[in-house]
Amino acid sequence: MTTTEWESVRTLLVSDVHLGSKYSQSAEFLKFLRRFRPDKLYIVGDFIDGWKFASGWTWNQHCDDVIEHLLQLARRGTEICYVPGNHDSFLRNKAFRTMLPQELAGIQIQHDFVHEMHNGWRFLVTHGDSFDFFETKAQWISKASSCFYDACLSLNWWLHRWTMTEQHNPYGVCRMLKHRVKRGIQFISDFEHKLTDYAHTRGCQGVICGHIHTPDIVYKPGSLVYCNTGDWMENCTGLVEHHDGEIRLIGRYQDSRTLRLPVRAVESADGETPLACELESEPTSPTNAEADSNQDRLPEFAA
Repeated sequence: MTTTEWESVRTLLVSDVHLGSKYSQSAEFLKFLRRFRPDKLYIVGDFIDGWKFASGWTWNQHCDDVIEHLLQLARRGTEICYVPGNHDSFLRNKAFRTMLPQELAGIQIQHDFVHEMHNGWRFLVTHGDSFDFFETKAQWISKASSCFYDACLSLNWWLHRWTMTEQHNPYGVCRMLKHRVKRGIQFISDFEHKLTDYAHTRGCQGVICGHIHTPDIVYKPGSLVYCNTGDWMENCTGLVEHHDGEIRLIGRYQDSRTLRLPVRAVESADGETPLACELESEPTSPTNAEADSNQDRLPEFAA
């Protein structure tokens, strides 16, 4: 790929690639990475699937190519920030990080970051597992359910192979079912509220996370902006901040969404900052046959 084919962007944010899992769509992720040359790249957790070290570890050439591409970006000046998640929590160990290869020494690894957007808005960037009840109080349930989840992904892959074309998401059924189940138990809503409440205490106007494999941009007047980067197993999505401040949630198998933030207003006397965002949806492909189950999240902002 020549440099003329790269799109220069201010920030790229991705999460939940799960390299090492056979269900990681690492080839699609590599195509996505190669589309952009970011000034800053945030890897928002679960980039490596450490839960597969003991069994089921799968590493292929695409995984090697992803790592090599990240190193190339770093050599060309991209600032890379890494937020470990629950599947790569070993990177939260400072002693372990001292053993990383010298090539990775320039990557910043922290529990979270505060990212200031082009228009002055501050976003907390964190994986999100610290706000998940099952990860903090009953991780054994989370690990046990991952076996069932893997079985569902396998079944979905075979169904896709027999009945669908390459243009369809090989794990689209799992994506739809997972979203509906989590909405049914109001898990996502609680997750969003916990994150935005914490981001507010950090002096931020928004939060960007991953973890729950549910890409979204949510804004309600009087509240903070919530962004979830999604994943590279079921959804294949990432967040892009352009140089003009426009934020796009780009998906391989679903519609893109665009968030336009105004220049941040000066805080009023009571300490509140007026928020005025514009959020639009746009189709990524006119032949996309899969309905985007997230379109009901913000109907008042639909294009």
